[in-house]
Amino acid sequence: MIPAFILAAFEFFRCGQYVWYSVISGSCQSYIFLIIGMAAFVLASKTFFKKNLEFVQTLTHERAHLLVATLLLRRKVVEFNAKSIERLKEGENLGEVWSVGTPNIVLSLAPYMLPYVTFLFLLIRQMIKNEYLFVFDFIIGFSLMHHILCWKRDIGLHQTDIQTSGILRSYLYIWTFIFFNLAIILYSLGGGSDAPVNILQANVKWFSRAWIDIGYMFSSITR
Repeated sequence: MIPAFILAAFEFFRCGQYVWYSVISGSCQSYIFLIIGMAAFVLASKTFFKKNLEFVQTLTHERAHLLVATLLLRRKVVEFNAKSIERLKEGENLGEVWSVGTPNIVLSLAPYMLPYVTFLFLLIRQMIKNEYLFVFDFIIGFSLMHHILCWKRDIGLHQTDIQTSGILRSYLYIWTFIFFNLAIILYSLGGGSDAPVNILQANVKWFSRAWIDIGYMFSSITR
């Protein structure tokens, strides 16, 4: 997992260079509306969503477990629940998803692996006319900040998912996927408003750059 983490961190740095080049070349409209959307969610979380924010975050966390269990691992789910902290009894968790099968790290850490709301809007974005892309860039930023705040809340050592999977292993896994997901999202917005890049092209860009960098690292070692 350590090589994957190093590669993901390095490619996220490369993605940062790509974003910076977009900014200085003037093709950064999508990033501007992404940032506006992120700021809007922070404001909304302290006003409109304040009363229900914690419950919505719990629901988002548990739905990630549910999606991975049903769609990726094809497991039978036997229980799903999410609670507000006011309804929490001693010894209970805020939310739980029970499925048939042996627990594994993919299922346990699914909420950190899959910012599914943002990816859903990224998929829809590629079907939108260019003049309306700024609306989806705003929504993508809004949803991404929601996931970031969920990660911030859930990434502590108190999480049963992290304790069960092993602390060091879990954090390597979590940050590998956070770096990867953020890079894919930023690459997906990299075409600006005139030539939008879809999420498949973003994956091709990430993996092609990673392949080149892996080759460079090996050539440097074997010299």
